Formats: sequence, structure tokens, C-alpha cells
Amino acid sequence: MNPPHPSFLGLAGIDWEDTGSILCGSTPIHAAFTTDPHLLPQLLDNLTRDAHLQEMCERYDFLDKLVLYDDIHAQVRVRLHLYRSGYFDRPHNHRWSFASHILRGRYLHRIYGRDDTFDENTDPATLRPIHERIETAGSSYALHHTSVHTVQAEADSISILLRGPAAKDRFLILDRAGSPFWVYGAAQETPETRASKRMTPTQLDQTITRVRSLTTTTAGPARAEA
Repeated sequence: MNPPHPSFLGLAGIDWEDTGSILCGSTPIHAAFTTDPHLLPQLLDNLTRDAHLQEMCERYDFLDKLVLYDDIHAQVRVRLHLYRSGYFDRPHNHRWSFASHILRGRYLHRIYGRDDTFDENTDPATLRPIHERIETAGSSYALHHTSVHTVQAEADSISILLRGPAAKDRFLILDRAGSPFWVYGAAQETPETRASKRMTPTQLDQTITRVRSLTTTTAGPARAEA
């Protein structure tokens, strides 16, 4: 897929081990989503026709993930996250570093530190945030894959996430109600696990329609939600 916007040409030059480089390289792309009213509709239109991107779109209990762009050579993807009512996640790290931009809505973001001592024996009740803030429309940040964090989003919040190349095969989620568990990349998942996440064509159409309806009223420069 050819870059849909000139700002995407900078993706290949990002050093994904350097959060400064990640933030600097992602800022023009985030700006394009908030200033170019044609970019997101163009990417959504392309998604309806691109089987490769559709294969990577996923649905969870309170979150939909749309893959809008995949640079296979740079191993970089641009995703859109649509949060539904009740979304919260558990302390976790990531397989890859990323940059996120809040396009609509808001969420509570807690960062607990590095994952040096973050393992299956960590009691989530003992974790204390070292950084806690409300991310609102227009907010951007970069996070290294060794960071442990959580997000608690309000309904219909939308974020644009730029994920870098995988730095490891799996990441850990600590569940207060159950046991900690590892999550693997698609290449290591069983066909059953992969199928349980993948969006059906109907779900994909529903999510694209919902995103269109939510972003039509917030086109142009990002603004904080009331």
C-alpha cells in the first residue's frame, strides 16, 4: 500500500527504541488526522476493500481495533482504536513501542514504570502509578515497549496508534480477578485464538460506520470533549 499522506513517509525513519524519535516521527501523522478531513475517510474506504488489512482487524469485549495502514517493510502499522462503554484494561507491557493520539473522547492513563521486575509473580495490588493523567482529544504520547501501564476509556473514545516493529514475542497482562497470562503475536497464536479475535465482515462494517458517524462531527483540529 502506498503512503496515503506525505506525513507517512517519515515512518521508516523512526527509531522505535527512542521515545523522542517516536514522538517526533509520529507528530506529523497525528497532525494529518486532525487537520486533513479527507485522510481518515480515505483510509476507512480503503479498509473496506483491502483483505490484508481486514484480516488484522480485531474485536474485544469493549474495544475494536482497525488496521488502517501496514508498512510491511518497516514493520509499522497505523491502527484506530474505538472504545466502547466499560472499557478498562489491566496492568500490561507491550511487544512493541508505540505512539498514540486521542482523536475523540478521553481516558485515564496510568503508568507504573518499567517491566524489569514485572512477571507472573507480581501482585497487581502492589502496583502504584508513577504517572497518572487524563488523556483528552488532541493529546499525544510515545511509550516504550518496556513500560507497564493501564488505560480506562470513556465510551466512544477514538485513538490513532502507530505501532513499531515487534521487540519480543509476547507481553504480560496481570489480572486482579484471575491468573496473569501471556499474549502472543499473531504468528504464535493458534488458529482458534486468532479466529476468536478477528472481526467478522458484519462487525467490521458496523465499526467503520460507527467511526464515520463519530468523527464527522469532530473533523478539523482536535478539540476536547465536553
